Amino acid sequence: MRTFVFLAAGHRYALDASSVQAVHPLVRARPVPGTPPWITGVIDVHGEFVPLVDAVALLHGSGSVERTLGARILLLDTGIGDSTRARFALAVDRVEDATDVDEGGAWGAGAGATPWLGAVLQHRGEPAQRFDPRLLADSHAQLAAPAGPIARRADG
Repeated sequence: MRTFVFLAAGHRYALDASSVQAVHPLVRARPVPGTPPWITGVIDVHGEFVPLVDAVALLHGSGSVERTLGARILLLDTGIGDSTRARFALAVDRVEDATDVDEGGAWGAGAGATPWLGAVLQHRGEPAQRFDPRLLADSHAQLAAPAGPIARRADG
């Protein structure tokens, strides 16, 4: 399976490349009060507000993606062409690779309370835990809302 391997707080995660629409340098998000601490706000992607999820805060409970030259945003779409489509961005410390990862020999860790985390795969001799953005969106209404254009006010 074609996979993106990314780093968050020194740990490797792998996600299905078919959900990645684009990779961009890290940008600041516009804060939105009332969202979970791991949603840093929204970013404007070609006229559409997209929630920005901080992978470090989400996956490790505290901290945030470091603003370095290697930090990236993965623009994710969990259902292109699907009426229940969820589109959000994931800030990561670094994208390590885009490659085919063999799931044979994966350790079925089972994530329990975090259904969007799955088996631990092997990537270049290192562990990389499966991350499923569709299951994350299914678990959090803030991410599962249908994507749409930014509303423009008539008075400017």
